[in-house]
Amino acid sequence: MAEYNGYVGAPYNFIGINKNVNRVDKEKLQVHNVIDTALKSGKIEYEIEAVTPIFVSAGKKEKSRVEEFYKNCYGDEVIPGSTVRGLVRSNVQILSSSSVIDDIQNGSLMYRDVAGNKKNNSRKKTYDNLLGSGFLEINGKGDEKIRISVLKNVRAGYICNKEGSYTIIPTVVDTVDKDRGKMNYYVVSERKIIEDEFRGFEFLKQIELQHEDAPFNSEMRGGSLHYKGTKNEKYRPYISKIGYYLRGSYQITGITAPGVGGEAGLRNGYLLSSGPMNEKKAVYIIPEMDEGGEIIKIPREDIDSYKRDYEGKINQIETIDKKFFRLPEDGEIKPVFYIDTRDDRDEEEKRDNGNKDVGNKEKVDKKGRIYFGFTPRLRLFYDKDIYEGIPAEQKEEGIDYSQSLFGYVREKESYKSRLSFMDAKLNAESGKVLGEVSLILSGPKPTSYLDYLKGMNDCPVTYNDMFELRGIKQYWLKEKTERCEIGKNQGVVTSFKPYSVGTTFKGEIRFHNLTEEELGMVLWGLILEENSQQNIGKGKPYGYGRVKIHLTGLKVLNQEALYNSYDFCMDPYVPKMDKKDYYINLAKEGVIKFLGKGILDEKRLEEFFLMKAVDKIPDRKRTQYMKLSDYQGRVSNKIPLPEVGEVVRGDTERHYKQKRDDSQKTCEKNNKGKDHGKNYGKNRKKSENSIGTSFGELLKGIKLE
Repeated sequence: MAEYNGYVGAPYNFIGINKNVNRVDKEKLQVHNVIDTALKSGKIEYEIEAVTPIFVSAGKKEKSRVEEFYKNCYGDEVIPGSTVRGLVRSNVQILSSSSVIDDIQNGSLMYRDVAGNKKNNSRKKTYDNLLGSGFLEINGKGDEKIRISVLKNVRAGYICNKEGSYTIIPTVVDTVDKDRGKMNYYVVSERKIIEDEFRGFEFLKQIELQHEDAPFNSEMRGGSLHYKGTKNEKYRPYISKIGYYLRGSYQITGITAPGVGGEAGLRNGYLLSSGPMNEKKAVYIIPEMDEGGEIIKIPREDIDSYKRDYEGKINQIETIDKKFFRLPEDGEIKPVFYIDTRDDRDEEEKRDNGNKDVGNKEKVDKKGRIYFGFTPRLRLFYDKDIYEGIPAEQKEEGIDYSQSLFGYVREKESYKSRLSFMDAKLNAESGKVLGEVSLILSGPKPTSYLDYLKGMNDCPVTYNDMFELRGIKQYWLKEKTERCEIGKNQGVVTSFKPYSVGTTFKGEIRFHNLTEEELGMVLWGLILEENSQQNIGKGKPYGYGRVKIHLTGLKVLNQEALYNSYDFCMDPYVPKMDKKDYYINLAKEGVIKFLGKGILDEKRLEEFFLMKAVDKIPDRKRTQYMKLSDYQGRVSNKIPLPEVGEVVRGDTERHYKQKRDDSQKTCEKNNKGKDHGKNYGKNRKKSENSIGTSFGELLKGIKLE
């Protein structure tokens, strides 16, 4: 493994997920249709002040390259109430130790590990074993022996969408050769086609290949002969219906237009050429569909996981390629590659499905899984889903503190929010529109396991290991805005015109039937601490949208005057700004009572207030996106994201060296097997305590009034 001393960091970090959830007795939920004089109803008035340029998008319009600021139904530029609600709700969830399970979408994430080193890399070993990756030695010209790679477990078929239900239908070929395992498709080399001047393959001159019609340079590397051609910049992945000629079991001698009338020796199928990869020169021929063969039903959750993975990387794909990787729409059928690791069915089911007279039969789901995609080097599902990394109590049924305020919707019941968030309207005289800004805003993805996951003793883990989710993502505050390097792919670029520093927005929150403690929690969740600032809108990774939220009014409904007086009441609200701190302190006392310790003695709350503290903003060199070369080095050396305290302290060099010098064997032992299950909680607690004490100096400037 190469030595690595580069930067490891990101414009975001994570606040830990609480193991114990602050639950509320369902029977004690406040009703909405009764005015309770013992409870508080009224409104909170606030002002959002932009400390750095700010932009809240209305969404990208088809014909407009530059996004517009969000407007309400009257055409006023505003920060939507839903945006403020989301901010406050997230803060309240963290502060009150509520559950986050409803905000985390479960599913199986996917990965591909083609270029990884097998040494000390369990994910690479798992990947190669599932695909059946290996080599065959075949005869070349004369006495030449050619070593080719094969994927013995990967099959080809056709994926069909019928009214949202997805199935895979096999081809008429079961396997092309016993030495190639389950492979039932043919691999054709572009290099051979080009160097042989397309003889027998003239049809391919109508199609853009991955390489130019130029000689391929050869070189010995790692004991193997490698060929490298000239990349064709016009190439895009494609699927084309063709006819092909076959000699023996697997040698393709020609490709032409699909056969009409059954020309002698001509077989029908599809030519598939997937996304370009380093030194890849292969195109694939998939035999025609076996319309009477057994069909494989793909589980709904796996389809959802594939779509999620596709959406996650869609902005990284050139515009013209997006349709290639998309699942078929209703009524469509596309060639597909897949691996089926499920158990065989009993002999009776096999005989039934082998009877062509009964048509297609669905394969019965048993143990194992179906992996599928549009290249033989499939993206595979991890063994474990996201929920595996969430503390058990988070997943238990019940109503938490946050849900009792903001409401919830479930399959058989719901509860209405006791809070209403009005739009925060722009004060047009407070700021001005600045010039156009262009940024790449492809945010962090859960597939980035070195960021999102942690194992015992901080060892790097994947979704195939024992893991915990690192926590709730939060963006760092930035001293000022930063520039962004724009590459060739304009599809990932976002352009907008932000409002200047000092721009203000005025908004209102209306509340109904809150206890004094609950009112304090809403106020605390809105403004946090005196030295706290927050992030709103687009461009957070580059410093845009840093704001200070000021409380400008707190009014409580005087229900006695409104409902019990014989006098006409013009203004039923009573100002209560003088009781702001009293209400917030009640909320803090409730948190301390639930935790059984001080607020800053809870590691995740320490981290939260550090990330919001304006006097603790880290140097930009510690919170910027990594360069691709640095990121690749980080992945090779398996260096997890530094924790919040390490970033703020600036002692991340120690962190890098410690992670790099850790014994990989020790990590693998800790992250797998019985030892992990026995020691995980104990070691994690020890680690948290040691890190918590090191926060002491950092937190001297943070006062919870």
